[in-house]
Amino acid sequence: LKLSPRRGMLDVAVRAVSRCCALGTGRHQAARELPMARIPPTMSLEDLDRVLPRIVDEGLPDGGEFLFADLADDERTPQLIALLVWHGFLPMAGMGMLLPKIHQHRCIMAPEDIHIGRKVKKRAKGFHLTVDTAWPFVVESIQGLTYTTHPGDCWLSDEMARAYQSVSEVKSRWRRGDVEFHSVELWHTDSGELVAGEIGYTCGSVYSSATGFSKKDKHPGAGSVQLAALGRWLAKCGFSVWDLGMDMEYKQEIGGKPVPRSEWARHVRQCRTKETKLTSPSADDAEAQLLIALGDGEGPS
Repeated sequence: LKLSPRRGMLDVAVRAVSRCCALGTGRHQAARELPMARIPPTMSLEDLDRVLPRIVDEGLPDGGEFLFADLADDERTPQLIALLVWHGFLPMAGMGMLLPKIHQHRCIMAPEDIHIGRKVKKRAKGFHLTVDTAWPFVVESIQGLTYTTHPGDCWLSDEMARAYQSVSEVKSRWRRGDVEFHSVELWHTDSGELVAGEIGYTCGSVYSSATGFSKKDKHPGAGSVQLAALGRWLAKCGFSVWDLGMDMEYKQEIGGKPVPRSEWARHVRQCRTKETKLTSPSADDAEAQLLIALGDGEGPS
């Protein structure tokens, strides 16, 4: 299947995958065969840049959602990740490979439209939110607490986490939209314990949640508090779109709506050039209960 008039070509390959790469759900999914298209290591980023929009617009053979490429500790990998994000792919990992995913349907919302229930508002007391203050601890917690079929079965490998961090060093040619990866942390204020968090990334005014964790046994509802506080903070930072990835019930409960790939692509292309920065809340803004209340007009201005 030729997807470029030049030498750039994606070799389409169908591989039997023993398990699905579930996005931070911690739930078992039935094994199935996934059609995947390979990004050849010899393919230039210039050629790939021309091919990716066609893949997004026309789709992969047999309804596939994944590409795959080498996940190497080199200069090309973070450049490739930044390029894929620019075109709307979610860069994941599995089987020692980079697995960029372009969903048939993506769950998205405007951050200011988040739905926050009374129970979450009550549970928010005593927690505070930070951004980019504990990357290694968030990664370690995700690896230990979030898995597909069994503990330790987590797609966020050490190699992938390092590649994510290296994206910030990519020069602007391949880092359009100022693509950057972030850690988001929810802390129990009195004990200083990290109770929930996620790894996500920004591209223009789009924020994407990649994968996360919560210590739900010790702190029930902490994951919901983290999402609620993050939604409020994304709105305050000026983000237009919050990408929640795969459609799931709890995402719809907070306001996420599944949209077809064509609509997702339209949002990405409209918002990826809008300069927006994800910063960490100041001490005055970080308290989760007040941050959540501010969105309802209940707190101080």
